[in-house]
Amino acid sequence: MKIVKKLMFLSLIFVANVSFSQNIFKNESIGFSIEEPEKWIKAKEGQTIENLKSNIKLDEKVVAKLLEQNKGTIQVVTYFKYPIETTAGIIPTIKVNLRSNPHKNFSDFRKSIEESFIGIKKVFTDFKYTNEPTESVVDGKKCITATCIYTLTGKGGSEKVKIKVYAIPIKDQFYQITLMDTEDDNNTELFQKIVNTIVIK
Repeated sequence: MKIVKKLMFLSLIFVANVSFSQNIFKNESIGFSIEEPEKWIKAKEGQTIENLKSNIKLDEKVVAKLLEQNKGTIQVVTYFKYPIETTAGIIPTIKVNLRSNPHKNFSDFRKSIEESFIGIKKVFTDFKYTNEPTESVVDGKKCITATCIYTLTGKGGSEKVKIKVYAIPIKDQFYQITLMDTEDDNNTELFQKIVNTIVIK
């Protein structure tokens, strides 16, 4: 009986570990992991650009400028709440990118992040902060976080989007975690839960 109980216990641990690991995205080569949002869709290579071009109505010069700014960026992982092929309007998104960081100290890094928001403000005239760039901590690592809101026009019309960004410097690179939703489709609690699962080695 004791042996049977031990085997049952071990099998439960095994099942629990398997089911848990299926919900974790890991990129061993860069040492990054994050819990996958349940029932969200993981984007395929290049699909975030496809979403920008097909679902969001921006001036061609603005799109070109945004794409230019993303050169040298590695897309780590992106999740959409709904399928982009069949959804009109703004889709809540979780996006993780790895970007270069030429700055040698945290103060200069912070200034560069603040300047990048100034660039966004020039593109979206109704841009405003709901939380200005400030120091925060993710997985024990000091970072910059900010939250802003502005209007995007998609296939379903114009909507206010809420953007929360975490910029986490790691030596000569930094992780940029961008969380986007709308006032009508609020995912704030889920976003915080997902951010709390980030592990960077």
